[in-house]
Amino acid sequence: MTATRGSSYAPATAGLVDERTVGDLLLEADIAARELLWDAPPDSAKAKARSWGEVVEAAAGLWSSFPDRTGDLSMERIGKLTAGMHRAQQRTGWPGAGEGDPDLDRVVENLSRAAEMISARRHPTARLSDAGHLDSEAARTRIMHVVYVASHGVGQALWQYNRDMRRVLDAKHRLDEGQSADQSHNLLVRVGAAEHLAASYLQSRWPAGLTGQHREPVEPGRLELAVAHWDVQARRTLAASPAAANVLFTVMVERDLTVTGARILAAAAQVGAVEPDQHAQRLGPALGLLDEAWARLGGDLAQITGRARRIDPDLLGSGAELRASLREITADLGGHAAPTSMAHRADLGVASLEVHRGLVAAVDLGYVLGEVVTDPELTAPARAVQTACTLLLAEPDEAAWVDAGDVNANRPVPLPDALREVLAEHSGEVVEAAVRVDSAGTFLGVNRETSPVAPLLNGRVHEERAVGVQPALGPGYGCER
Repeated sequence: MTATRGSSYAPATAGLVDERTVGDLLLEADIAARELLWDAPPDSAKAKARSWGEVVEAAAGLWSSFPDRTGDLSMERIGKLTAGMHRAQQRTGWPGAGEGDPDLDRVVENLSRAAEMISARRHPTARLSDAGHLDSEAARTRIMHVVYVASHGVGQALWQYNRDMRRVLDAKHRLDEGQSADQSHNLLVRVGAAEHLAASYLQSRWPAGLTGQHREPVEPGRLELAVAHWDVQARRTLAASPAAANVLFTVMVERDLTVTGARILAAAAQVGAVEPDQHAQRLGPALGLLDEAWARLGGDLAQITGRARRIDPDLLGSGAELRASLREITADLGGHAAPTSMAHRADLGVASLEVHRGLVAAVDLGYVLGEVVTDPELTAPARAVQTACTLLLAEPDEAAWVDAGDVNANRPVPLPDALREVLAEHSGEVVEAAVRVDSAGTFLGVNRETSPVAPLLNGRVHEERAVGVQPALGPGYGCER
């Protein structure tokens, strides 16, 4: 059941078909929920509170779409508790209208799509086989883990928000309009109750309950197509719509390719599918440098983009497929698959070649990103730009980085020259690191002239893109036009 595959999601992506299974969608939702744990600033609490009810609603909908022999009521209890929270939010007006949390919105989208796929393909009266029962129990275990992790992330943000509101009350004896210490505390308690209910369900099931999940054999050409389509779509989107959110998402997916691809390459070296010494001495360290370069650039862009992130649907779809095709090989139960498990699922020698081709494409993509982030027409929300300048740059000698009126209204503003210089420098570091990965991976036997990816990259073969590392573009490059 969790191996059910989807259908076309974006005609604009050169006929790309959404190959993600229900299991892929559940894993993507789980990973999106885990990303909440990396950062839970108090200013995100209201957005998380708005999205929380939708997460539980989507989880309950998917939960009920699976046939159940046990009649377990755990999700129903959490659903009723969350419905009570929603009624309280409507009555009190807190947190009020506004944007939701982007990570939780990703969770909702993946769970909702999985529910649609199950409802469209399963006959409501079909008898559940023993294998089907194990598969549905594995899916419920993953769904409940999503709720558990998401509730913890929401609770962390609410706790920090409530702490700050109490401090303001102690100092000023009043709060600004739209803020509330009492309502945030009440919601914190109720989210904590949902977390405890989810933890109780998972206590004897995580990750052992995932062992019954049905897995289809890995399709040999899936990773190759995903890498190629992502490479084309990233350039297409950055050329047509170089918004800050699209740039950030591109960097995030490229870093995922680096990190997850490194696991495939390491597994290939461990089982002897690629030369172990060459990997240990050259390719492994080069991949570490590329990861660090993407992380620096992504950290900068995350500050600039802010929390409201609308991503091009075609870019989002091709990125999701690339991530799914990688995790199909590397993910297992609640963590990472062992090298021997990866070797049983896929030809790691072939997979290593495809990963390397995707990583080497970062040479050209780094230049593209450098052009985008140094374009004077690139804008971002004023408050996010101000925050990024405060964190990344020294104080300006005269005027503020961003006009106070723009900050108050949070209008889109161009990036200051000094900030674009930082982004240009970090884009250049990506190019340099990708060139090292290219050189370090020559032992893999990549035939650059016949690479299936090369003809798709603006009609230029790899050799034309990788020769030499030009200096990073400066912020005034637009004057050359």
